[in-house]
Amino acid sequence: MDAPLRAAQEELAALYARVDAEIAARRPRCELSGRCCDFERSDHRLYATDLETAAARAAAGGVPDAPSGRCPWYVDGLCRNRAGRPLGCRVYFCDPGWESEMPAVYERYHAELRAVHDRHGLPYRYRLFVEAARDEVAP
Repeated sequence: MDAPLRAAQEELAALYARVDAEIAARRPRCELSGRCCDFERSDHRLYATDLETAAARAAAGGVPDAPSGRCPWYVDGLCRNRAGRPLGCRVYFCDPGWESEMPAVYERYHAELRAVHDRHGLPYRYRLFVEAARDEVAP
């Protein structure tokens, strides 16, 4: 792995740690319903950058088989790749009290994510996560 990519992945991990800390401090309620990962049922579309998708693949050690349109790490109602989940997963909660705050939090951190790509000269591609996860991605 080249130095710019390694540095970008380190920045991504630090960004995710900040997101997770902010979410924990705000305490949106998780209903443990699995709706956030069941894209077909919730009519939810998750987008991620290729850097995020590559990080998810690396965290899980690859991509398991899954039906088309389904997150490959959503198994038996649970996320099997919590460490590698992209920004959209980290900020999404079914809590109605969080619904109005979620977009601003996402946009702020997504702007930082975009800056990571720019700083390290990585192409910025933002696409459906469930499709990108199955492709060989090169950030």
